[in-house]
Formats: sequence, C-alpha cells, structure tokens
Amino acid sequence: MKVRALLAATLLLANSITATAESDAVDRYATAFIAKERIPGLSIAVMRDGKLIKATGYGIANLETKTPAIADTVYEIGSITKSFTAQAIMLLAERGKIGLDDRIDKHLRGLPTAWQPVTIRQLLTHTSGLKDWEGDGLLSFRREYTLAEFIAALAPYPPDFAPGDRWAYTNTAYPLLGQIVAAASGQPYDAFVSEQIFKPLGMGATHFSRPEDIVAQRAGGYVDDEGRLRKGELLRPRIVEPNGGILASVRELAKWERSFHAGVLLTQSSIDALWTRQHTNDGKDVPSGLGFFVADIHGHRALVHNGATPGGFSSVFYDFPDDRLTVFALCNIDRGDAINRVATHVANLYVPGVSL
Repeated sequence: MKVRALLAATLLLANSITATAESDAVDRYATAFIAKERIPGLSIAVMRDGKLIKATGYGIANLETKTPAIADTVYEIGSITKSFTAQAIMLLAERGKIGLDDRIDKHLRGLPTAWQPVTIRQLLTHTSGLKDWEGDGLLSFRREYTLAEFIAALAPYPPDFAPGDRWAYTNTAYPLLGQIVAAASGQPYDAFVSEQIFKPLGMGATHFSRPEDIVAQRAGGYVDDEGRLRKGELLRPRIVEPNGGILASVRELAKWERSFHAGVLLTQSSIDALWTRQHTNDGKDVPSGLGFFVADIHGHRALVHNGATPGGFSSVFYDFPDDRLTVFALCNIDRGDAINRVATHVANLYVPGVSL
C-alpha cells in the first residue's frame, strides 16, 4: 500500500509540474504575442478533461481606465453567439416546439416567396442561399428593425442559390432563427437564451450587448485606424443579436462548454447533431454542423467558431473533443487571423500537433 501511495503521489507531482510548465509557457507566449500584434487586451481559458485548468488575462481591457485584462473580463464574442442560437433552437426542438426540417414559413409570416421553402436546418448550416446582409452592408447599425422591416430591406435581393444546393456563410440566417425562437417560445430571443441557457449554467456575468447597460468588467473595444486606435462601433440593431450580440468572459464560456460534455441542458443526440457535419442536397459535406464549424486539424477533430464585431472585438474557441481539450481566446481588437493563431498555439502546448 505504501508503494502504491508513493507511486500515486509521484504521478500527481509529475502532472502538477507538467501543468505548471504548460501554464507558464502560455503566459510567456501570450505576453509576447499581444506585444508583437499590438493587441490591447487578451483573455484565455483552457479546459482539459472537463476541468478549467487555466483562465487568465494579458494586457489592458480598457485603455481609458488602464484596467488590466483578467479571466473575468467581459468581451463581445461576436459570432460565437450563433452557437448559442443553435443551442436555443435545439432546446425548442427537444420540447416539440419546432422541427429542424420545418420550412421557415411555418413559423414566420411575411416572407418573400423565394425564402419560404428554406428550412430551419438550412438556416443553421448556412445552406439557405440567403444573401448576406453584412457582407454587402444592406442594414444600418444606427437604427432598429422590426421583422417586417428586416425582411423588406433584404427581399429585393434574390437568393444566391436554391436552398440546400450549396454552402455560403450568411448573417441573414441567424436573425431569422432568433425570430423563430421568439415565435416558438412566446418570449423574446434574448429573454429565452438568458433564462434557458445563461441562468441554469450559472453564467451571471454573461449578457446581451447594450451600449446603455452598465456591465461589470466590460472591456473596451478598439479598431485600428491607420495605426491609431479608436473606439469600435457600439450600436447595432437588436434583430441581429442572434448573429453576435453576447458579452461573455472566458471563465463563463468555459462553463457553457462544459455543459455540452457533461450532457447538461441538451440530450446527447442533440449535441451530436450540433457537432456533426451536415450536407447539401446532393450529399456533399459542408464545413459546419448546426451552429458549429467541424474541422480536422492535422488529424484532430475540432469544433470551432470565430467571432468579430464592429465594436472592436475578436474571439474564437477550439474544442478538440477526442483530445478532451478546449481553448477560448477573446480580445478587444480584430487583427484578422491573430485570434486563431494564438488559440491554436496555446492548444498545441497541451496537445502537440494542433497549431495552424
């Protein structure tokens, strides 16, 4: 028994030393990275085997107040919000309120004829063919839109292809999903997500982004204007919140990620559906599941979603389910692919071979 106890203690010490070495390597890399890339603030969380093993911040969360970035700094997470929207849809599907292959005109009125055959699944998987409003600047950030006004603004533009024929990322799909959540649940999209996802998971510091709200630990967002930093655009119509309206910290995103692996909120079959590549009408795989991208990085299966906002933020998570490793990275400026490089480099320190 003494030999076994000694061996167990030795293994525990070895694992502790390794974990400390990895953590220190993350700190050294992240500190150098934000200096090189001129990133004001960055927060990182690492989950391993279902446990949060690292959560910390680097640099400055708010340049005006000189507030340091920490694990609890709250950032705009951009299009990672789409994964929450997909989760909300799956909650309603499990309750029999909607079907993934329902035509969207079953739940929404006033749609153009060309939109009516689109299914909820096709909205989730970016195979709807609907024109991307954001890519072409078809909506203003400085006014609100009712559903009817949103539809009227985009109806003149024909779909890029027939529903299900191809894959093309479109920010027009997820506002419609938010409206379907509202119609099926009987409450606004943001209220449903807050009550059915944030609250049961203990995500008390996670909010929807409203410029007028006072949010503890909120990071300032910045854009680079020819070498000079200025504040990002805070205003956005609420109808597009299902695209990218959530504010969260890496610590609370880790709680959210853990809920999938622990089978909290959703059944395993629903989780598998979210994380399985979907296909076009002719059976070709597309790069996304339902609200999650599904990738292969040097032989490692990865669940991924990026986010970037006009508010001056970028974000990403990489979940390697077979390696039982997840990395979240949030920062308060958009430097293109920088957020992916930092996240995969950190992941590579724990699971060699997964860096881009």
